[in-house]
Amino acid sequence: MTRKLILSLSVCTYLLAQDSIIELNQISVTQTKQEEQNLTVASSTSKKDKNEIDLDQVIYQKDLLNSLSGVRIEQTSSGIGHTTAIRMPNGTSGYYLFMQDGIAVQSSGFFNHNGLAYTSFENADNVEVLKGAGSALYGSDAVAATINVNSLEKPSKQLEREIKTTVGSFGFYSAKTEVSDTIDEQSAYRANVSYSSENGYREHTSYDRVESNIRYDYKYNDENILKTIFNFTKTDAQQADSFSDYSYILEGSKEASNKASFYTALNNTDIRRQFDFARLSVDWSNYSNDDLEIVLTPYIRFNENRYVATWEKNLPSNDTKIYTFGLLQRNTLETNYGEVIFGFDTEYTDSSLVYNQDFDITTSGKTYIKGTIYDYDVIYTAIAPYINNKWEINDKLDFVVGARYDYNKFDYTNNLSTGADSSGVYYRPEDQSDSFTHFSPKASLTYKLDDTTTLYTRYANGFTIPSATKLYSMKASYTQSELNPETSNTYEIGFKKEYEKAYIETNVYFMNIEDTIISEKDSFGNSYYLNGGESEHKGLELTLFGNLTDDISSKIAYSYSKHNFVNDATYNNNEMAEAPNHTANFRLFYNPFFMKKLTLMGEIQYVGDYYLNNENTKKYSGYEIGNIKGTYNLSKNLSFFGKVTNVTDKKYATSASSAWSDSYTPANPRAYYAGLNYKF
Repeated sequence: MTRKLILSLSVCTYLLAQDSIIELNQISVTQTKQEEQNLTVASSTSKKDKNEIDLDQVIYQKDLLNSLSGVRIEQTSSGIGHTTAIRMPNGTSGYYLFMQDGIAVQSSGFFNHNGLAYTSFENADNVEVLKGAGSALYGSDAVAATINVNSLEKPSKQLEREIKTTVGSFGFYSAKTEVSDTIDEQSAYRANVSYSSENGYREHTSYDRVESNIRYDYKYNDENILKTIFNFTKTDAQQADSFSDYSYILEGSKEASNKASFYTALNNTDIRRQFDFARLSVDWSNYSNDDLEIVLTPYIRFNENRYVATWEKNLPSNDTKIYTFGLLQRNTLETNYGEVIFGFDTEYTDSSLVYNQDFDITTSGKTYIKGTIYDYDVIYTAIAPYINNKWEINDKLDFVVGARYDYNKFDYTNNLSTGADSSGVYYRPEDQSDSFTHFSPKASLTYKLDDTTTLYTRYANGFTIPSATKLYSMKASYTQSELNPETSNTYEIGFKKEYEKAYIETNVYFMNIEDTIISEKDSFGNSYYLNGGESEHKGLELTLFGNLTDDISSKIAYSYSKHNFVNDATYNNNEMAEAPNHTANFRLFYNPFFMKKLTLMGEIQYVGDYYLNNENTKKYSGYEIGNIKGTYNLSKNLSFFGKVTNVTDKKYATSASSAWSDSYTPANPRAYYAGLNYKF
């Protein structure tokens, strides 16, 4: 596969010249929260626009993001759940800042690795991924990447209506409606709502999901503009389990699990995962001063995460509710030497967590009695001033330096008795407060060789604070959890070149993470957390797209990476588990000159082999699959679309590990989807 990719790269590079479904001159907003041409941004920022998203016919989060270089999203056994691997091994750690419309979808300290499930990923207008530590505008969690899903494009000038419906394998069905119009000279709106449902190809993998977004733009006068956005998503998904025996993968088993304990739980409790999300935000932009833009963004947000912890021996259930009020304040000052962006972010969050044992069970010599394990509240407050200063040294050279100071505080209240629960496994600490501070410097240098070619280098420091569950959901064998933030440094050199009808971007990076929060197990097999070491992450990323002929274009997104422990007491300098060295996505677009209403895409998704464990004694072969997608415009208003995924019906695991025992998450077999889109 690697040899085929290298050959394709050579052919593409030689033939770059001629229109592609990929948009050139992409405009990015994630780095500084204002529009910038991606060519001149001193970072590796990958963007996917609406044309390509529509062709992908997004059903899962991976459909939205896995065509970007160095980005790997894998679905979990609950279907809509996911893991993320961007400049990091595949996993659930809090190294990613998930945003929608420029605002985080969850508070730092309450990281949910399924954070993309809160976004409107099925109906996204566009998505951007800023790889590496974030700019000065971002704080905790923006360590390996910042992902921003934009839900709605600007309202239309005239009345637009859209109805879209899709059917597919495993009982999949979705329907969406959208409307947009300009009300008067001052105001306009866009709104959509969608519903999707799937039975799942395995037992106990069905889900139902609702997405809704409303945007209202109001121009009070030339100096004051308001943008109000409401986002709502609700997901109810059954949970299956991974397999501990790979033969179940090869046989294409439709069972929910090969473990008796899972079915014991299924007979006693409701094993499912539910995500609820709602947020209302208002952007107020003021231009009273010709050289100064002032933006004030207050928002209120609600998150609820309910699930059964199928990875725990006693299979407890969790219900976490999080209510947040936040305020983002940003000022952009044009100066005679460049630009200064400064402001602050602040949040107040009121959360509650209830962890229940839903049935009596004895396992591994421990008896768990039906009842409440944890019941606690956490008040979280955060404030972070920042500054980002850009000097335009001359027509070709820009220098940017920035800094951010974050203060985060938790106030924890235990609503149960202090001490161990009846099983002697869990521990409820007494009321306490914890606070964390961090200073994050940033710097970059951009050199424009000409109007179409850019070289850049950058440095960015990042961090992630311990989550509330790691601080307060303790085990009886480890009742003191004095954790520090994890810190990181990203170093990067990149090259960007834009041709008339083609684009190439490549970079090399190095990132280290110190004070890593790791999970250990005691003599009873119970997990606990501590700051435990250092790791290094380095690699090369490449994005290349252009036309091969007048009606055939291509896109290659490739990444080479290595992830190693650094002088670890247990693993020495071993490679980290679940970290393939090579990942790639190759796409070929066909828009025949004799049938311009038709667009077809062939796609190869490649994930190389990787170690299953940190001891580096077992390996998984990775996978390579093909997909075919297409659209046909039946008329000006009506279009037909469809796709076939996993064309060869390959039996493989989307993720595989052997940390405590073997675990393989099965991928969907070959699937067919088709739909109609009517605009009027």
